Amino acid sequence: MNKKSVLLTGSTGSMGKESFKQLYENRDKYHIVLLIRPSDKNIKLMHEYVNDSSVTIIWGDLTNYEDVLKAVSISNIVLHVAAFISPAADKQPDLAWKINHDGTQNIVNAIKSQPNPDLIKLVYIGTIAETGNRSVPIHWGRIGDPILPSVYDYYAVSKIAAERLVIESELKNWVSLRQTGILHLDILGVDDGIGYHQPLDNHLEWVTAHDAGRLMVSCCSDDLPQDFWCNVYNIGGGPSCRFTAYQFMKELYTLLGVDYKKLVNPNWYATRNFHGHWYLDSDKLDDYTHFRSESLEDFLEQLKSVMPLSMKLLKHMPKNYIKENVMKKTATSENGPLYWIEHNVEGKVKAFFGSKEKWEKIPGWREFELIDDTKYILLNHGYDESKNDEDLDINDMKTAAIYRGGKCLSETMVTGDLTTKLTWQCAKGHEFVASPFLVLKAGHWCEKCATPPWNYDNIAKTNPFIGQVWYIDHEKSENNLYK
Repeated sequence: MNKKSVLLTGSTGSMGKESFKQLYENRDKYHIVLLIRPSDKNIKLMHEYVNDSSVTIIWGDLTNYEDVLKAVSISNIVLHVAAFISPAADKQPDLAWKINHDGTQNIVNAIKSQPNPDLIKLVYIGTIAETGNRSVPIHWGRIGDPILPSVYDYYAVSKIAAERLVIESELKNWVSLRQTGILHLDILGVDDGIGYHQPLDNHLEWVTAHDAGRLMVSCCSDDLPQDFWCNVYNIGGGPSCRFTAYQFMKELYTLLGVDYKKLVNPNWYATRNFHGHWYLDSDKLDDYTHFRSESLEDFLEQLKSVMPLSMKLLKHMPKNYIKENVMKKTATSENGPLYWIEHNVEGKVKAFFGSKEKWEKIPGWREFELIDDTKYILLNHGYDESKNDEDLDINDMKTAAIYRGGKCLSETMVTGDLTTKLTWQCAKGHEFVASPFLVLKAGHWCEKCATPPWNYDNIAKTNPFIGQVWYIDHEKSENNLYK
């Protein structure tokens, strides 16, 4: 039997490791191609597979087209998991763009250069960060909601641009899967102020690393119907993986035998400007791929079995010492909210709290209450969603453009053709070409307005599509321009 050749990028990351592990368990079906940077760490990590007949390792870099071409040329499926993520991406935005956007461009170009590009399948891993901050009552969402990265989220900016080029690539078999928070066994080792960027009221529908790996293997199956491809989906673990940030941290620290409230204060956490929401449509992806098998409860049991001794001893240590010398140390690090407050980092304070005055009003645990999330608002996509895709016409395009504060400059389109690009204009006068699918179905709009500076106040005033998200926790009088 001829094995299908699968190229996996990012095989040393949390999602990539599990994807490689499960592909390797299916090596009777798949030959695995890995494109890996030849760092000392990676060489040591992959040493046992160097001479394995089921694996081909190409030591190279996503940003080098020749390396990518070499890997793609021997592959039938490309699982593009690799990404330069936050917090590193936010500190090095140019490198984030080079790896996340330009690396994806290299993959698309390499596929197109093949003699059989229509037979090669591309699975691109996007991110929930593309839709940015989603405070209650817009904490439930779906594909087609506005693409609106949080302020200062350079990772999201690069991933949005990468997804855009995948959708508009004209490849025959592509799919974009927007990844959510991944429950991986190293989660307790994350030591950066970014842990306090997520508001306590933030909503996330997590997925375990194991199920993310199952998803990647499922995407290699010949059983997937053709209508699975050329679409965008949310990755989510379903009802058993839906938690607010507060609920999630409480569960995590209960596992450690520690009262979370004794380790942190509520005003250490941002009150807005992170990413996350629960999904109205995450079942769609599971219906195709059947990747869900684990809950948060399952993950916590696994975490308990691999917990290092230092974590097990946490419950026996003086809680005030841990709070001041471990937890607060991270919150006051340069990427932590308390650092911004103490050093008057105006842009960050404004983005994540609104103002220092608003931060000062955050109550302690005695008065703290989670926002009532029992009701939600379904976001408007700006066109008649009751119509079948094959019935959408130029009038629907013009209606959608007006709701986005702009115009559809094209006068005609073939009814139901959502892939042929049309010409559009945003409220700022930028003209761009984009497919109806990109705009109506994937939530993208003007690519120039999707990049810094983060002038969302100005954009939202003339763009109701964006405004319905932005004005949930911003005043129309703020006039913020972040630099």
